[in-house]
Amino acid sequence: MSDQARALPQALKSLVEAAKGLSASAERLAQMAASTRYQDKMGARAAEALPTLGLAAMGLTPGQRLICERVLNAFETGSVEGRYGAIAIFADGPNDIRQITYGRTQTTEYSNLRELVQMYVDAGGRFAEELREYLPRIGRTALVDDTRFKNLLRQAGNEDPIMRQTQDVFFDRRYFQPALLWANDHGFSLPLSALVIYDSFIQSGRIRPDLRQRFPERTPSAGGDERVWIRQYIDVRHQWLLNHHRPAVRSSAYRTRDLAREIARGNWDFTQLPIMAHGVSVDDRVADHGLVEARGFAMEPEERHALRSGEMDDQDEIWCEEEANLEASAFVKTFDAAAADDLASLATRILNHPKIELATTHVSLVADQATAKHNIVDTAGGARARRSNYGGAPGGTVALSDRLLGGLLALADQHSFAISELAGASHSPNSRHYVGVAADVNSINGRAVRAGHPDLETFKAKCRTLGATEVKGPGDKGHNTHMHAAWPRPV
Repeated sequence: MSDQARALPQALKSLVEAAKGLSASAERLAQMAASTRYQDKMGARAAEALPTLGLAAMGLTPGQRLICERVLNAFETGSVEGRYGAIAIFADGPNDIRQITYGRTQTTEYSNLRELVQMYVDAGGRFAEELREYLPRIGRTALVDDTRFKNLLRQAGNEDPIMRQTQDVFFDRRYFQPALLWANDHGFSLPLSALVIYDSFIQSGRIRPDLRQRFPERTPSAGGDERVWIRQYIDVRHQWLLNHHRPAVRSSAYRTRDLAREIARGNWDFTQLPIMAHGVSVDDRVADHGLVEARGFAMEPEERHALRSGEMDDQDEIWCEEEANLEASAFVKTFDAAAADDLASLATRILNHPKIELATTHVSLVADQATAKHNIVDTAGGARARRSNYGGAPGGTVALSDRLLGGLLALADQHSFAISELAGASHSPNSRHYVGVAADVNSINGRAVRAGHPDLETFKAKCRTLGATEVKGPGDKGHNTHMHAAWPRPV
């Protein structure tokens, strides 16, 4: 064997090692960039710090990239900044088994969650050692009912900036950059096209070939019209979502509905802001408050101990006193347990919603500051809702439930209605109104609630679908002139 032949294996080995070193260096640079970004109290975004190959390829500005990121955050967790500790449970794993979805833009237990946790462990996060023992099991052994594992994920996302940095790098590398590169390879150049394609990569992991076969327009690289292709793709994908066999997927059709609205507005370059993403207002302004704190980020010591020890209930997942159905679980994903400022946001949306009417008087005609309108105004201002102090009512104040407020907003997607009472008025002893989880509705779709109302049963069924476990109306004692819906009592 010649000296040249003997040297070849060693040369190949050296080349492989060099490639590994370059890959490791690139990964470290991405993490360092993310770290620098989060130390910047002006909230500089990933567009200015993370790898930008796809970003440059499509010609997106940092502001346009920020819009894409924030819309997807709002779609997935109901917050423009994203809830890094958010967990939801869906029966959409292999063979429709239940699985964990987690993080700012939500990755799943049987997909890429193991990769995300591995990155966090490798980065030496605060909860790295406790999560390390789970690495061999993620995606191989069901962890959906492992309370300790879920609590560790929540704590890492809510309390540890390293997990937030890791998620930013992970979601950019795993979803955003591949989406932009696919768009560039197929000739797309408009920001709204990038958003549509990115949304597909987040929800489906790709542009599904079976959906591409259902409409005639070709991609721009094949001679097609970009705007026509995006419009036809959204139409087809909307119908696919609406008719999916999984209720949780059907309930996510708000995504394509909102994207179709931007197409109809001609908002291809994001010049018309804000964009409404599942009722959340999205723009490209840079936050001036540094890290946005999710619920739990500033827990009291006793609460943090309860969470770490597994004594705290899974309030993010368990909506009903009975087993929650899939669509209720999907709604948990959007309206995860929220901080007070998120309650204010939900209340503000109710206050301004054209399909929700709020009573300014009680049926009893007793005048106080606890009417339905007062309750929502107080909550929108960051205060607790007042309860009445007459009859059997206890007086004082109560925080309205995010489950209740989120449910009312979801009902308004399909119905207009008038709310006669929330936390105020005098009700039966131990009423759920007094703990902020119930609403009385006295008009649906412009007609007073009475026996025989054509939409009453549909409305009641939707309340149950959204997690209400106490639904009464005409035919039930004391409910002949209104419909009562109540969510589970707070733990």
